[in-house]
Amino acid sequence: MNIKDETLIEIAGLFLRCKKVEENPWTEFVFVFEFGEGHISNSGFLYNGEKVRPATASIEDEQLLLDNTLEQLREDIYEQCGDKFNQLLFQMENETKRFKIDFEFDDPKRWAITPSNMFEMREKLRPKFD
Repeated sequence: MNIKDETLIEIAGLFLRCKKVEENPWTEFVFVFEFGEGHISNSGFLYNGEKVRPATASIEDEQLLLDNTLEQLREDIYEQCGDKFNQLLFQMENETKRFKIDFEFDDPKRWAITPSNMFEMREKLRPKFD
């Protein structure tokens, strides 16, 4: 799979434009996007030291821009490798703006955040850039 650096940098920039990211202090954040037939949802967390805030990723003045960009990435990857990912994991740390993107193709619930696993997942998904 070959993803252009410019595409990844554009995606990272879109996450930085999200309302919750802009309005709240954070040292790291994580968002999980889940893709279904004609539907995209996301949830995640903003970390500020030991404080953790649940969040969703949405750009206030362009509500569909992030979803549409990630859906296009999903289609581009499908064209390259013949598989569509079920989930996308995006993590970033604030000081250096380093980020990671990971994809799940097989297990559609690998990174699912639900009320029953929220506390477990917020620690499991906490970004580590060591």
